[in-house]
Amino acid sequence: MRKALVFALAVAVAAAAFFTYSASAQPPRSRLDVVKARGRLICGISGTTVGFSFVEPRTGEMVGFDADFCRALAAFINVPSVEFVQHTSASRIPAVIAGSVDVVFRTTTITFSRDAQVDFGPVTFYDGQRLLVRTASKIRDLNDLNNARICTQTGTTSERNITDQMRLRNFKFELITFAQPKEAFDGFVAGRCDVWTTDASQLTAFRATAPRPAEFMVVGKEFSDEPLAPVYQENDSKWADAVNYTVYGLIGAEELGITQITAGSEGRLREIGDKDPVAKSLITAGDGGVIRAVRAVGNYGDVYNRYFGPARATAIPRQGTRNALSRNGGTMNSRPFR
Repeated sequence: MRKALVFALAVAVAAAAFFTYSASAQPPRSRLDVVKARGRLICGISGTTVGFSFVEPRTGEMVGFDADFCRALAAFINVPSVEFVQHTSASRIPAVIAGSVDVVFRTTTITFSRDAQVDFGPVTFYDGQRLLVRTASKIRDLNDLNNARICTQTGTTSERNITDQMRLRNFKFELITFAQPKEAFDGFVAGRCDVWTTDASQLTAFRATAPRPAEFMVVGKEFSDEPLAPVYQENDSKWADAVNYTVYGLIGAEELGITQITAGSEGRLREIGDKDPVAKSLITAGDGGVIRAVRAVGNYGDVYNRYFGPARATAIPRQGTRNALSRNGGTMNSRPFR
């Protein structure tokens, strides 16, 4: 009887251990499933960066290059709305790690140290750091910055890059940091510093918003490489695929000439798909996810031109840069959707 009792107890312990192991061995729920169940994408953005994410004064709507990628992702996974959450440069990575946002589209440079904490999607914009000065200033490049007061944003690669460049030259300098790009720009315009340094795209865009843009100029060669990409939690392949193929989908649509207008016509899409099997694969991929994204915001070129095209005050030339399609000499290209 005693032996039977011991045996039964051993079996019970083994069964409990097995079920405990089985439960712990189950993979965690993907962020994709969480977002779909919620019915809303929570997207981290700056909200104060001209061109990338900012409030449209006339409508009060959050718009911009990064904001459009948030909307494209929501459309790709077929959830009806986006909640935009503003983050500083310093708070964006912690927010992703903590899971308080689903993804961040916020002019974030891919770096080795950041990649140890989070995962990055495909590059959406290639940038590099330069200097914004007053036109009347004698500053024209990094070698003119000895004893300069320098504005930049805290918690950014810009802060680190300019510090390295100054120390490399044994220059004396005063670094004045701000949480948001607009605060740094306003501080520069108010005379708190001699130069503002960050990604050239931001310098160009903010310069265009000044009452008299001609009083300011972007100078110097790029002294850093800033590939900007979406950020999300590590080790979640289902969510990574959704984010990544949203970006690839907008680029692929531009490669195939599928614009926002084209995506709105079922007849035109059928015609394109019947003629081109590559296009058909993209059109039907993800249960039509790419086409939903393009209908929402347009292809990559549509989005780029909406905020940085030649007709915009914040124009940033694309031709001859890495932001051009690969077939046009740049580096932007999709992945096969077959």
